[in-house]
Amino acid sequence: MSFRKRPVFMIGVAAELIGVHPQTLRMYEQKGLLRPRKSIKNTRLYSQEDVELGRYIQKLTQEMGMNLAGVGKVLDLERKLARLEAENLSLREELERREVEHGRAVEEIHRSYRREIVLVPRGELTRVRSRKGF
Repeated sequence: MSFRKRPVFMIGVAAELIGVHPQTLRMYEQKGLLRPRKSIKNTRLYSQEDVELGRYIQKLTQEMGMNLAGVGKVLDLERKLARLEAENLSLREELERREVEHGRAVEEIHRSYRREIVLVPRGELTRVRSRKGF
């Protein structure tokens, strides 16, 4: 587990780092905005990532005037956007890989052509056309 995701801060320390009252963090948890881990003794533990998310929530509510329902919607949309961007990147890489494979297959087919000069007797093409009704 990376340091950013490791739950190390108790609620009082996390609240101080974010600049809010511990009750505010409890409310964020109740609304599903923050999900701290719980210790064996059921103590809330926050990671550095949780603290950064808490600061972002504070910014949205204090500086941008958003309510918590709006913050929840913004967070959901940002997660969805990140997931779609990752999927888009994966699809682009797959497309590039397939384009390269397609290019190689086309080159192989072109190399397989017999590039010989074939002499056609004079009038041969005319007879073929006349048989078809041209």
